[in-house]
Amino acid sequence: MSVENSHRVLRQQAEPAHPPARPKGKNLRWAVIGAITVLTITNYLDRGNLSVAAPLIADDLGFSNTETGLILSAFIWPYAIMNLPAGWAVDRWGPRLLMTLAAGLWSVAGALTGAARSVSVFLGLRVVLGVAEAPLFPGALKATSEWFPEHEKARATSIYIAATQVGLAIAPPITTALMIAFGWQLMFVIVGLLGFVGVIGWMAVYRRPEDHPRLSAEERIYIEKDRGERADRQEQRAGQPTVSGSAGGDWARLFRYPTIWAMMLGAFCLQYVFWFYITWLPGYLESAQHFSITTAGLVSALPYVAGGIAVIIGGRFSDMLVKRGMLAMHARRRTIAGGALLTGLALLGTAFSNGPVAAVTMLTLGMFAYSLTTASYWALAADVVSTDRLVGSVGSIQNFAGFLGGAFAPIATGMIVDRFGGFVPALIIAAALLVVTSVMYGGFVNRRLPL
Repeated sequence: MSVENSHRVLRQQAEPAHPPARPKGKNLRWAVIGAITVLTITNYLDRGNLSVAAPLIADDLGFSNTETGLILSAFIWPYAIMNLPAGWAVDRWGPRLLMTLAAGLWSVAGALTGAARSVSVFLGLRVVLGVAEAPLFPGALKATSEWFPEHEKARATSIYIAATQVGLAIAPPITTALMIAFGWQLMFVIVGLLGFVGVIGWMAVYRRPEDHPRLSAEERIYIEKDRGERADRQEQRAGQPTVSGSAGGDWARLFRYPTIWAMMLGAFCLQYVFWFYITWLPGYLESAQHFSITTAGLVSALPYVAGGIAVIIGGRFSDMLVKRGMLAMHARRRTIAGGALLTGLALLGTAFSNGPVAAVTMLTLGMFAYSLTTASYWALAADVVSTDRLVGSVGSIQNFAGFLGGAFAPIATGMIVDRFGGFVPALIIAAALLVVTSVMYGGFVNRRLPL
């Protein structure tokens, strides 16, 4: 590269990126996000309904606590493991096919759970559910990367990530109402059938932009212009053309880069804390703060309501940084690092709170701060690679590590509480893990991958 070209590249890197004008009228890309959001809500209803129904199922079928716990845990391990091939498959065959098949399969598995009568059948169906749900977020990330410019990507991601909080908040009342009206067997069937509403919506709406018959010329130019500018900037920053090869070879090469390992370690610690909330929040409120079961159930919704709001705020904040000229990768990683650190401080405040009101307040602030990170957590996977070809793979590798952390959270928390006789050490350890997350994303996820 000549000196003149080098100076030109440096000037372009230093100048703020000016996003292209937003097309007026129809914006089909937001309909794509709407379809993903519906799929996400039905996904979380299928994922969470067993937890609500478990006590009644155990009473009806005579399952022990050990058997019930085994059934409840059967989802998470296959989900974590299948994130790796799911991301590769999304990159290989595209999100339309993979997400259609996945949503159809998880809906069938969810509906068939209503017919289960033995531990082995419950286990098998929950394993199928975990396998089927793995392509959802890699596929959603791939679709977002195909349809959205950099300065809108985190905002778009935040909408369907916020839907996970909506799913967590509405699953208990909806599934409880269905069980009261129809019994737990038909509850599973009805929730499973709702998944096909999402499948139909997704098939009707989604195509790649270049293949979509209803995409306006103005919006097509808007999307393609950003793609071209993004590719030019990526090649200029690297100083050389990007490395390319076979999909399988590139997937394996991802593990050679320290950036990937930093993302995996950061994700492990970050998702540990999220699953600490999901699995132990009601128990903490009952045993440590002496809430009744009914009150604990109601109060447990507060952090998720706050989290749903924060997901949108975090996505908009990250996109604002990009609009102001910050490189997208740095906007995402710094948002994650800052949110993780604030969450850790809130959990320390919870550990040393002096009453139930203070504890609930700090837990709610903690979930709010955590949720500031989630849109950037997914958008980052699209910004650390040089082409859209490996977006699904990077997202699934990060999420695989995150779900490993989530799998350990309930087990480790239970052991810590039993060993030390309370939740204070568990909260301090969770806060310390968030410091690790902040250091990983803030300090070590600092180089774009040449793939």
